Amino acid sequence: MPDYLSLKDHVYRYISDRINSGTLHSGDKLNELQVCEELKISRTPVREALVQLASDGYLDFLPRRGFRVKELDITRVRELYEVIGTLDGRAAALCMDRMRESDLTRMETLAREMDAAIEAEQGDRYYELQIAFHDVYLDRCENSELVALLQRLKKSFIRKYYLFENPGNEWEVIRETNREHYEMLRLFRARGADELERYVRDVHWNPKNAKFDVFPLD
Repeated sequence: MPDYLSLKDHVYRYISDRINSGTLHSGDKLNELQVCEELKISRTPVREALVQLASDGYLDFLPRRGFRVKELDITRVRELYEVIGTLDGRAAALCMDRMRESDLTRMETLAREMDAAIEAEQGDRYYELQIAFHDVYLDRCENSELVALLQRLKKSFIRKYYLFENPGNEWEVIRETNREHYEMLRLFRARGADELERYVRDVHWNPKNAKFDVFPLD
């Protein structure tokens, strides 16, 4: 059983990495047999991985036609930002009293590491660090249903980078996002649960930033 599950995870990672790298584009169809041939594995783990990717919001399942990469248009992404912001802000507020000084220190360390990644223009590194930053407080939230839903919705943004109409703005936008991380940390330390909830919801997940998570249509 562990070997079977690892095959499914391998397929999952393989397909998600192809979407992330731009090899697969919004609207592209997935050919199950081709994936089997490329990875030299049976059809069952491929099918299981595709079903999981569809469940996580990365793919669309088309009855009798298979799977395709989900298109994220600006309207849907704005709606996702509003929902995610509401859930993320609530989760942050709920865990306020459970946060330890070691948690806050860890978040500060991660924010500083994000600064370094930005200066080195290491987009993938920044992406991984910002996930770790949010996971520090989400791991303290006792509402497991809220956190599970939040994490599933966040997975709709599979790319590990942002897309910009003006690439020159890229790192300044990311710097501003990391400044927001520092403000979140300040509010955690100030024990301002209500203010933190509003800030995460209305600033950190402001729908005006949704355009950076929209797949371009080819």
